[in-house]
Amino acid sequence: MSITKTLFGKMEDGTAVDLYTITNKNGASVSLQTLGGGIQALNVPDRNGKLADVVLGFDEPQPYVIGDLGFQGLLVGRVANRIRDAKFKIDGTEYNTPANQGTWTLHGGGRFSFTVWDVKETTENSITFEKFSADMEDGFPGNFTLTVKYTFTEDNILRLEYTVLSDKKTVANPTNHAYFNLSGKDSETIDNHYLKINADYFTETDDSQLPTGKLGEVKGTMMDFNELHKIGDRIEEPFRAIIDGIGYDNNYCLNKEPRDFTQAAILYDEESGRKMEVYTDLPGIQLYCGGWLAKEGNPGKGSSKVTFRRGVALETQFYPDSVNHPDEFPFTYVQPNEEFRTVTEFRFSAE
Repeated sequence: MSITKTLFGKMEDGTAVDLYTITNKNGASVSLQTLGGGIQALNVPDRNGKLADVVLGFDEPQPYVIGDLGFQGLLVGRVANRIRDAKFKIDGTEYNTPANQGTWTLHGGGRFSFTVWDVKETTENSITFEKFSADMEDGFPGNFTLTVKYTFTEDNILRLEYTVLSDKKTVANPTNHAYFNLSGKDSETIDNHYLKINADYFTETDDSQLPTGKLGEVKGTMMDFNELHKIGDRIEEPFRAIIDGIGYDNNYCLNKEPRDFTQAAILYDEESGRKMEVYTDLPGIQLYCGGWLAKEGNPGKGSSKVTFRRGVALETQFYPDSVNHPDEFPFTYVQPNEEFRTVTEFRFSAE
């Protein structure tokens, strides 16, 4: 195993963005940038041993901070996904967060994703990023530190270990927003990728895709991924939890005890043989197929553009808006001076 550091580029204000690449004995590698602690590239083999980059992204830092380009590969905090009406309460006290998506908060307002993180530690096969957020920054209580340790193994497992520490009772729901395309091809969409999600229920949503607090059954609907099938098979079917023309952007309630570490999903590309298994100790996973991305005109890495349905995000998480449904959804508050930890793994193989 080895790790190298290079200059990825600079932000508009001149801030340097570094890129750390971890490479294993077979040449598979992951490149991680200090901007948003993000996954910039992930090269894994197909069934013939040919390496290809299986995440979307850009060749320079600046596009990563454009919200309309989808938080490509970036870490998200303090709270991923949606917060209804940009507010929530803890023990009777109301907190107001950035309304950066209409009347609601998306991905904590974006600060964690769109700023440069500190590098706390590196080893031959890991790098640990750290981000501090002061009490009441973006409306969230507590002097708050999030550390994320990425480890890449000899057998192509990318492990993300999140640790949160706060001096006040607060909320946290960190995730990574990588978009995967296992084909490694520059123009192929994810319609022909096979997907399995181990979930019998999803969170019901209103017309803005904000959770209502109720759960819906996937059985007999286009939401059902309990058996491996192509993402594109039903993505255009009308359904109450889907916005026409967008496709999947929904949270699945995993079939597990809330903090058990188990398999959440499988993504498979038949032509290349590449398979990705997602493991997590969190209770939910957001399936998003890039339906809000522009169909043309966006940048990317070379000729691999970040456009409509070119990648699928599988974001491990607490359910969206859990901060407003702590009694209905499985949710854990961060207690003062007590570490909160969560782990997600992306396990790559080829068949």
